[in-house]
Amino acid sequence: KMMVLLRKLADKGHTIVLVTHATNNINVCDYVCFLAQGGRLAYFGSPEEARTYFGKTEFAEIYSSLTASDEQPNIPEEAEDRFKHSSNYQAYIAPLEERATSVETRPPTTRVIKRSRSGKRLKQFWLLSQRYLELLKNNRLALFLMLAQAPLIALFLMLLVRFEIGPGVFEPNNIVLCQPQIFTAAGPIGLANQNGSISCDRIATFLKTDPQGVQYAQAKGSPDQALQDFIIPGQGINAQRALFLTTFVAVLIGVLNAVREIVKEGPIYRRERTVNLGIGPYVFSKVVTLGIIALFQSAALILIVNAFEPLHQGVFLPVLLETYITLALSALAGMMVGLLVSALAPNEDTSNNLLPFILIPQIIFAGVEIPLRDGVTTVLALFFPTRWTMAGLGSSLGLHGDKLGGDLLLGNDYTYHGTLFSTYSQSDAMQRILLAWLALAAIILVFGAGVAVALKWKERRWR
Repeated sequence: KMMVLLRKLADKGHTIVLVTHATNNINVCDYVCFLAQGGRLAYFGSPEEARTYFGKTEFAEIYSSLTASDEQPNIPEEAEDRFKHSSNYQAYIAPLEERATSVETRPPTTRVIKRSRSGKRLKQFWLLSQRYLELLKNNRLALFLMLAQAPLIALFLMLLVRFEIGPGVFEPNNIVLCQPQIFTAAGPIGLANQNGSISCDRIATFLKTDPQGVQYAQAKGSPDQALQDFIIPGQGINAQRALFLTTFVAVLIGVLNAVREIVKEGPIYRRERTVNLGIGPYVFSKVVTLGIIALFQSAALILIVNAFEPLHQGVFLPVLLETYITLALSALAGMMVGLLVSALAPNEDTSNNLLPFILIPQIIFAGVEIPLRDGVTTVLALFFPTRWTMAGLGSSLGLHGDKLGGDLLLGNDYTYHGTLFSTYSQSDAMQRILLAWLALAAIILVFGAGVAVALKWKERRWR
């Protein structure tokens, strides 16, 4: 079974070199080399030709024929001399000796290794990207599982939302809903003879047209400000949770795709680095290849979410495009976090063990399950992609931070600046979304620079 597995790997483009004394499956090899006692080369060529060359029907008999005995102690030397005069030697070994001889006869020169110039860096990036894509293509099962992660998880998530919460979780009336009246010192204010909850549109109309409503709005400063007193707290919690799960999936997939990509290539990277591989092209090849996958996964994620539960609102772009940009930046930021861990970790086991320390804080500092209001925690949360992703998505869909636990982005500023029945203008909401995008882009750039620094730091340990 092991030889069959190695044969399959070789057929996919891998080079397999092995030493074996088990002769049953030597035929699956492309070439076979027989060494006699003392490391003397007795044969090199195809397995089929080996039996003809030695005049044996079984490979085990070849071993016996190359073993020295008391009667014939010179068998290893004779086998070596015979092979040197064979056609196989001229076909496989002689060209290598000629090449080695030509190198040895060259006059010695002192060669100064120069770092790659821009043209060579571009060529290195292109070759590394091609090699990485080829590896992904050869491992089709792993590639399929990588691409299927986002669609399958999004499908399970939306089925859970549909069956446990119900349809329309992102509809405006399920995000922001109003009560028909409120009670003040002067008595109840609102729509008469109304029970339960109603659309905030009717309250907004009441505050602009009804004399009692106009008076109350003037006392509060504006109809939009007065409307906030009628909004039911906690109404958009289900939408917030659904957005957070979508956010966490994007970050999670980005981290998982990248967390092993550098550390698993440690020996290869070290060898190629000694022959002038540039850190920039190497890192950039990983970023571009994994980034394309992250963009595809983000698109699949948001399209499936929108197919089951249509997104509404949006601030300055179509809501699907606006939320996709936020989610894609989140996945790219998660990818960069994973690459940084992969660059710092000494081995694959360590990189896997670090995953809980990366992912659990993404939950804690998102400000969803535990609203953040303390100055220290709000500052710490700024370094986590989930924090900024929720700020962007929540603002696009119109979540109200003051009605969902009072989560603060920094200082006394609520995290979400949406335009759905809020006091924020479109300009305020757009600035909040652009700030979230800028912060995610900064995380991507800073962590990308951190990957290069980490790889440079590792080189000091090689000396």
